[in-house]
Amino acid sequence: MGMAATAPGASLRVLLVTTALTAPAAALLPAAAVAAAAEDGATAAQTAQAEAQHTFAIPPQPLADALPLFGQQAGVQTSVRGDLVRDLRTAGVSGRMSAEAALQRLLAGTGLTYRFTAPNAVTMEATGVAPGGEALVLEPVRVEGALATAGWGGPADGAASIAVTREDLERRNPATMKDVFAGESGVSVGGALPLSQKVYVNGIEETNLAVQIDGARQNNKVFHHSGTNLIDPSLLKAVRIDPGVAPADAGPGALGGAISYETVDVGDLLAPGRSLGGFVTGSYATNGDTVTAGTAAYGRAAGFEVLGYVNRAVGDDYKGGHGREVAGSGADMISGLAKVAYHSDGGHRLEVSAERVNDAANRPYRANLGAITNRPEPAVRKYDMDRRTVALTYSTPDATGLWDPRVVLSYSVTDVEVPEPFDSTGRTGTLAGRIENSFNLSADDSITAGIDFYNDRARYFDATDDLDENARNVGAYAQARLQPLDPLTLSFGLRGDRQWFEGVDGTDISNTGLSGNVSAALQVTEHIRLNAGYSNVWGGIALAENYILNPRWRYDPDMKGVRAQNYTTGVEAAYNGITASARLFRSDFSNARDESFRGGPSLTTDFETYGYSLGLGYTWGPGFVRASYTDSTIKVNGNAADSDVTQYLGAPLGRIIALEAAHSFEAIGVTVGGSIEAALKNTDTVGAGGRALPAYEVVNLHADYVPDFAPYLTLRAEANNIFDEDYADRATYGQDFTNVDPLREPGRSFLLKAKATF
Repeated sequence: MGMAATAPGASLRVLLVTTALTAPAAALLPAAAVAAAAEDGATAAQTAQAEAQHTFAIPPQPLADALPLFGQQAGVQTSVRGDLVRDLRTAGVSGRMSAEAALQRLLAGTGLTYRFTAPNAVTMEATGVAPGGEALVLEPVRVEGALATAGWGGPADGAASIAVTREDLERRNPATMKDVFAGESGVSVGGALPLSQKVYVNGIEETNLAVQIDGARQNNKVFHHSGTNLIDPSLLKAVRIDPGVAPADAGPGALGGAISYETVDVGDLLAPGRSLGGFVTGSYATNGDTVTAGTAAYGRAAGFEVLGYVNRAVGDDYKGGHGREVAGSGADMISGLAKVAYHSDGGHRLEVSAERVNDAANRPYRANLGAITNRPEPAVRKYDMDRRTVALTYSTPDATGLWDPRVVLSYSVTDVEVPEPFDSTGRTGTLAGRIENSFNLSADDSITAGIDFYNDRARYFDATDDLDENARNVGAYAQARLQPLDPLTLSFGLRGDRQWFEGVDGTDISNTGLSGNVSAALQVTEHIRLNAGYSNVWGGIALAENYILNPRWRYDPDMKGVRAQNYTTGVEAAYNGITASARLFRSDFSNARDESFRGGPSLTTDFETYGYSLGLGYTWGPGFVRASYTDSTIKVNGNAADSDVTQYLGAPLGRIIALEAAHSFEAIGVTVGGSIEAALKNTDTVGAGGRALPAYEVVNLHADYVPDFAPYLTLRAEANNIFDEDYADRATYGQDFTNVDPLREPGRSFLLKAKATF
């Protein structure tokens, strides 16, 4: 075992990877065995780490956000006391060098020092002078990365990923999921109301992605007139999207990629030097007279952490562009988050989190569109969407060796109640879990292996019917992330799944499928990086939408699971703050379930999405500007498709442009910024017999102010849709039909917000 831990040859890596991919249960190896291997190889690993060269691309930004990037790009665990970095900025670092050289540049002028506590673990410290004259060394505490960092310098499977950081969220001040992804042309959010919003990635709907919140699997295909994942973005601290190709450890059902949401922790909120803290926040938006208020309290002591947060938004119906009121658009949402955690001195962390979001208000009769003009229907009816998620997580965030386990057990449930006309309820729920271990072979090489399961249920009930479908799945997986050559990183994985499906009539169907993925990133020069990826993913039989479950359905006992193939390739460049990128993508789905109430439960279809994206940005000391352009096409059974045929598959998005910029005037505590979203005219839907989707341009501006005399206070002003554009987001249903009045986005609105932290 000592030989296996120290041998650096390529043949050893092949042996280790082969073993992990063919036996994922190796994640449960005895702790004593892996500890012995780690100890045996410590000296050689430390020497290798000191000499290893890495490519760094960390722009100027807050040091708290830069350190997780450094950890990912250097392959080391970073630790520092949170209050030491909260108000510090770094000039960044760019180029190819050792981890130590990069860290010296990153910490230059911050007053922090560092020391390597293990071959791939580094602690930052501040040394000062206590009042009595003694040297005071502040105790190091972890800074946790919000999610696996995407982009330049990270693992190959993250080269094409989209990362929304805590800094992004604070700058965007999102009220809905649409705001979360402002500036990301490859991510579209259809529906102006939180209850009806759906997320699309490169044209693929989120129901075809593996979606997690704090590691908890989501199963929310409830009603085609509502959204799938009601989320209050004020609870979030980070989002990672893997478009197309996702790693095997992203979970089952990652057909067109994966989305991982992570909510805030105590460490993200606690004020410098404090063990207790909290905040209150309030805002007012002129369009709809919408008032939002939130409060949180949190603390940390003796390894324990406690967090409680509640947020409430109420308001009247808003007006779309040119002053037309949108019926059923008033805000009425309440959300809450609670977390309790314990982090031992030995590096073990146990966390329990509970999150709930509720939207209960009158909405358009068909909540994802304004109205159907040729049907005599009421303008609004009541919808009540309630989503709850509970998760228990055990992990070892400080681990750097071969023993780095993680265990997650979660339950998530979503109810959509529609009292009129049948007093009906749709409920989806999932009990899910995983046990995995990351074998950290070196600073650049790791293998994650484990097993997972889910038990999904879709149920519809009213006064006369009580129907449900059920799907259970057990999977085993392994994902290797390696750097076999200095300029080359590889990520490849395999998973096998066994699913048991039960229909509304009691029909039982079992299927087995294998999935695989491979990604590569090649550092051609110091400033240019190529990347490519491919995945072939089996997803089992998807549960039907609750509101079309039919007691007369009879299932084909030979139904097969859906399968998707994804292809991505791209190039990135970075030089002196300038970044540029270009990517091609394609996803081919076969045997996707396309059930209908009258047509039956066993209908399937094939569809494909393809296109390209371009990006260009420039970062200077206190600011940045970024622009992106994405052109995507969706076809169903080889033909152009409308927004009805593509439901639960994707959306005909076409060409979308996004721009985001911000600049901080640090001397006066002011930050200004804005975003532009533009969609070009899309004629793809004409080929499906519908209308072309119209073009639109929307401009938003904001300013934040932190006064010197009250640094605990942040004041914000926004001017949204300043030109009062009358439009529906490109991903909103029904714009291509002559008898549909689509759900309009809010027109011009001004917002004032204040946040006080104590």
